[in-house]
Amino acid sequence: MLLICLLLILSLQLAGGSGLPIKDGGAIVQTQYGAVQGISVEEGDIFLGLPFAEPPVGDLRWQPPQPFSSQWSPSVRDGSVPGQACPQHGCQTEGHDPQHLCPRDGKQSEDCLYLNIFVPHASHHDTEKLPVLFFIHGGDYGSSSGSALAYDGRFLAEKSNTVVVTTNYRLGALGFLVAGQGKDAATGNYGLLDQIEALKWVQANIGNFRGDKNRVTLVGQGAGADSIGIHLTSNKSAGLFDKAIMLSLPFTIPHKSKVEALLLGDYFAEQLNCSHGDMRCLRSKSVNDVVAVQQKADRYITNPFKLLELFTNWSPTIDSDILSAEVLDSFSRGLFQRKPFIIGTTSEEAVLFVHASFNKKMSKLEFEEFILAFMHEKAVAVYKEYKSPPSSDYRPYLAEMLTDLVFTCPTRNVIRSAVAAGDTNVWLYVFDQVWSMKHAWDLNPYCNGHVCNGEDLAFLFQAAPLVNITLTFDEQNMADDMAVYYGNFAHTGNPNTPGLHSRFTHAKKSGGLLWPRYNQHGHYTSLNITTPQNVLIQDYRKEKCDFWDKMKKYTGMKSG
Repeated sequence: MLLICLLLILSLQLAGGSGLPIKDGGAIVQTQYGAVQGISVEEGDIFLGLPFAEPPVGDLRWQPPQPFSSQWSPSVRDGSVPGQACPQHGCQTEGHDPQHLCPRDGKQSEDCLYLNIFVPHASHHDTEKLPVLFFIHGGDYGSSSGSALAYDGRFLAEKSNTVVVTTNYRLGALGFLVAGQGKDAATGNYGLLDQIEALKWVQANIGNFRGDKNRVTLVGQGAGADSIGIHLTSNKSAGLFDKAIMLSLPFTIPHKSKVEALLLGDYFAEQLNCSHGDMRCLRSKSVNDVVAVQQKADRYITNPFKLLELFTNWSPTIDSDILSAEVLDSFSRGLFQRKPFIIGTTSEEAVLFVHASFNKKMSKLEFEEFILAFMHEKAVAVYKEYKSPPSSDYRPYLAEMLTDLVFTCPTRNVIRSAVAAGDTNVWLYVFDQVWSMKHAWDLNPYCNGHVCNGEDLAFLFQAAPLVNITLTFDEQNMADDMAVYYGNFAHTGNPNTPGLHSRFTHAKKSGGLLWPRYNQHGHYTSLNITTPQNVLIQDYRKEKCDFWDKMKKYTGMKSG
């Protein structure tokens, strides 16, 4: 019965983009392409499905995005309808989506390069341009959409007094295939190029929506955070944003070399009955065939010494254009843009991935075999460090180890590299609040009672009212603290310093607690985002992270 009610609510939202009251007559904005009419809601104005590039179909499949150049005039574009999501497996209309991470109308197409804009209502004295929060969704580079209901930006925009932008980008094989040789080859990283093209669109057009193109903060989670790490180390992105917020960046999951990516591309071609690198044949295949074979290739191993790549088999490739080296290695060498950033993780990131990969209890022998397969010559030292008491199921210990190895400790390594290189406007957090929301983990019940990957997103966007869910008093207070910190950061480059005309009272402007820079006064301070109130902690997971730094088993680092 609950599922039926939720589906009814969602069906009402599709007509106008909101389960909450819609005001008469959406705002009309003039752009270089003509006028667009959005939706006016209590929190502000919403503009959905704005194209930022030409459809990447036909001969443009596996080509860099081409800037959108058409005109809407003399017609007024309808900004109440989300653009189609990029093709992906598992997000069909009839699918159960308890976290609302799929596109809100379920429609998918290769014609998917659209973004959405959420503008807070202006008060009588709001005449200046507002900073922009540009959100890049996660989903292992293979799923989700900027139009997902979970990423509806109206509440974040209103509470942070920013313009929020969410975007699509090509996923899976359509976004990251490497195949062929010469001029017609698929060179990969198209999803990253799509993000760059969307940022260029923002630079050219966001002023029409009260946004300040000179104050664009990238926000991303998971694969979105990984994308931001790449943008921070790429010259192609340098002038398109000025700050970054990275949530749950899996630094230790490796990106493929060109050789490895070509091996995956050859396997992909074989499964589509094409010769290796035959781009004409590959482009002739239907999108349904591409997505089906892409899923089959998800478990193809190109390098048995880099098994962690199986968590995101279709992902960016190290090249000489966008991604010249692993992000962690670029930071360690000081090869990154010195921009303010916030970075952090949830406290139990890997619980989701471990239980999704191992759907039955893990024995001690299996635990040891896993460590040997992934750690190689360092296996004995790692086993001693994470040696656990006898148990009927060793998955919790594996999840603890992988949370440290993939997320927590390389994140600490990167922020320390940034400080050492002179980028001191950096802040670290750890999120450890367990959801009170029933049914949110229906598809992943092992996350109930844990703080899994992505659990902070519901509080960042506060979209619970759109699906008839209510946060507890403490959760709402914590979520508002997050809006204050991130909003302040977007306005001023400091999560503690509010911009003009904050939506919150003076008591709320600081988020309730001063959040020190990571290395302020020689301390290693993290903000623990939690209930009933945030607290400060020093040198989070020090012993384990010191161990991993000595092991030098992060992606790309030479073994010590």
